[in-house]
Amino acid sequence: MRRLVGALLLATMAAAVWGAEAEPPDSSAIERGTADFDRNVALGAILDVRPGAPAELAELQVLADRGLKQARDLVASHPDSANAHYLLGSWLLYAYRVVEIEQITFDTESGARAETVRRAVQGLVDDPAEGLQALSRAAELAPEKGEYLLDLAAALFDFGRTFEAQGILKGIWADEPELEAEHKVQAALLLSSIAEADEDLADAREWIYAALSLDPVGARVIEHLRRLDAAEAVAGEEATAAAVEGALQQAYAEQYEDVEAEYYDEDAYDEQQMEYDEAYEEE
Repeated sequence: MRRLVGALLLATMAAAVWGAEAEPPDSSAIERGTADFDRNVALGAILDVRPGAPAELAELQVLADRGLKQARDLVASHPDSANAHYLLGSWLLYAYRVVEIEQITFDTESGARAETVRRAVQGLVDDPAEGLQALSRAAELAPEKGEYLLDLAAALFDFGRTFEAQGILKGIWADEPELEAEHKVQAALLLSSIAEADEDLADAREWIYAALSLDPVGARVIEHLRRLDAAEAVAGEEATAAAVEGALQQAYAEQYEDVEAEYYDEDAYDEQQMEYDEAYEEE
């Protein structure tokens, strides 16, 4: 499952997660947790689109079990560490685990057959509440870190809490809290993505223009605009095709109604019958 937060979350993990704290967790534990998370997500993304070999699935689950335990231990030993809470939320929501599912297959000899297969799925728990709470706690403990707020907003949107996500992102854009311009650009792009997902392409474009006002030559912003242009072009073609199809159906319906009305018009039928009868009598 690919979610909106994807690249943003991973980039934050790699570059900016482990900031200075009053009593930071042991650096070696942090490094191991980060390395395990990066490996788990990289392998899981591959196995999300193809069946995994037994060794690959085993490695994925070992990484998930070890990483989640380590993250929980870090939060327990450092409850005021934003980094520890962020790592825990990342593992819970975006790491991959192995599950068993029942799959129905068909063949010409035996017909339908049920078999149990092992697959990689994203998210270490079925309920995202704990993971969202962990990301929220990280943002509370380190309000100066825009990355935490951005990733919390993206995660909220990923799990259906769009209104809360928009509130955080619009707050960042309005300098509440006051963050770097880069964070505001990312907030605008995420708001554009949310609007696009809601099929509000006009609002999506407005947020891209807002991002361009701060970063007019940024490759990421321009690429986002190009993607939206392509989406609008496709939407326009689909709307045109639907309008043409609707017009054709309407014309056909009207034509059918005219023919039907003429065929079933009793007065016209009686008048025509009288003409036939008069002509017959004259003969």
